[in-house]
Amino acid sequence: MVSRPAPPYKNLLPSKAAVSTIRSLWIRLIKLVKNRFEYFLIPFSIILFIAGWKLIIRTQGFPEYILPEPEAVWDQLVVVIENGYIFEHVTYTLTEALYGFLASLLFATSLGYILGKSRALEKAASPYIVAAKSIPILGIAPLIIIWFGQGITPKAIIAFLIIFFPMLVNTIVGIRSVNEDQRELMRSYSASKWQVFIRLELPAAMPLLLAGIKIGLARSMMGAIVGEYLGGQQGLGFLVNLGSGLSETPLIFASIFTIIIITLILYGSAAILEGALLKGRRRDAV
Repeated sequence: MVSRPAPPYKNLLPSKAAVSTIRSLWIRLIKLVKNRFEYFLIPFSIILFIAGWKLIIRTQGFPEYILPEPEAVWDQLVVVIENGYIFEHVTYTLTEALYGFLASLLFATSLGYILGKSRALEKAASPYIVAAKSIPILGIAPLIIIWFGQGITPKAIIAFLIIFFPMLVNTIVGIRSVNEDQRELMRSYSASKWQVFIRLELPAAMPLLLAGIKIGLARSMMGAIVGEYLGGQQGLGFLVNLGSGLSETPLIFASIFTIIIITLILYGSAAILEGALLKGRRRDAV
């Protein structure tokens, strides 16, 4: 019996092992997309934002001094990065924001711990805290700049005031979340106040404390920018003000996007810290 010759395309077909490998990789890719769907949305949302931006310009016919093209903003950002002009302003603003955040972290958590442990002190201090919170930052910021000058200090104080109240409340609620039965158990073992704080109160309050840190880091940039916008010769807020005065809209947009990127980096760093510190707790909960 004469055997038929193999079809000429047979050698071009993938082998069973190759098909199995491709199928396995495809299944892994599908699982990755399902488990990390939010990460794939980031580039998609950026592309959609830029497309919408260009569509608005094309349909409405805005001139560049009102709404510049994305390419013009990108070119301006590249220019200020290449000549190093942006970095000194980024450093200045970041220094103000971090000083304000660290001061708030120290004072808000300390006061929050004291008020969280004593309801009587909290009731006595509440009117003053609420009154301080009700003062508009934009109203008092010019006074702070007049009192403390044009340097880093007044901007750090404004950042401190913006983030102090959220971090204070998170600390109070976190300390109050401690289980009273566990507290009594620690007392029955004659645990010292330091042991109760380290082994019980701090771990119980940690989720809310870390949430306050995330909020504080993000809002500290806003406080520094507000101070620079109202009075200053350096910083990203000053660049926004400068671009507005010169009608350089691309510079304004480049500065705003720089602020957004730095804020996202700060928030992401706090989120990574939160994930690392709470990883064991989440695993135990599962």
